[in-house]
Amino acid sequence: MMNNKLFIGAALLLGLASCKSGVESSSYDKNSLDSSATAAITEESYKAYVAKLSSDEFLGRKPFSKGDTLTVNYIQDQFKALGVEPGNGDSYFQEVPMVEISSKPVDPNLTFKGKNGDLTAKYLDDYVIGTPQMADQIDVENTELVFAGFGIVAPEYKWNDYEGLDVKGKTVVVMVSDPGRYDKNLFKADTMTYYGRWIYKFEEASRQGATGILLIHETEAASYGWNVVRSGWTGPQLSLVPEKQRCKFK
Repeated sequence: MMNNKLFIGAALLLGLASCKSGVESSSYDKNSLDSSATAAITEESYKAYVAKLSSDEFLGRKPFSKGDTLTVNYIQDQFKALGVEPGNGDSYFQEVPMVEISSKPVDPNLTFKGKNGDLTAKYLDDYVIGTPQMADQIDVENTELVFAGFGIVAPEYKWNDYEGLDVKGKTVVVMVSDPGRYDKNLFKADTMTYYGRWIYKFEEASRQGATGILLIHETEAASYGWNVVRSGWTGPQLSLVPEKQRCKFK
């Protein structure tokens, strides 16, 4: 069993710049390109744009910030100056719904209870936690844990870690990577597949009806240390507005 509560703060924002050419790169004919456009692309101008956008003036260009607004407006102004027409009707912008979610446990101590005794994990030192749900507070006071191997359902590899398991309303515990890391005859051997990615494991746990998922970190398998997990999974998390998910935490 596990006992913990999670507090969520969420904020929404719309608006990112998007620019895409309607011609695939493979179809470019150098001889048919507009000569003025070709002449405008120089090493000096490229360096100037990079230097400008990487300067302190744009405050890091982080979404949901003043720097984000300054950046997209600068790009729009440059398009106009180059004579580039809007690609989204009369606008240079395409609205993209995004969400920023900040998560932290109410109690930093996460307690696991088993027949051989209790085990307490400390927030940041032993675990990090977040949620894909946009709610002020997520309550999961007690949840049964179910070990689900790698948390993978891959019919093309004849692999199903959830076969025979009832995880609905429970929390699955899974390992990082995929079986190929441990048996070179499975999956794609040392080349990790999408099934080994954390995002797949979260999505699959949600499809299976789990309340939450705990991913066991292993430095060698993940190819990065706990410090990366700790720094990368705490603080505000930016993403597209997520589809409705069953999982309350990950």
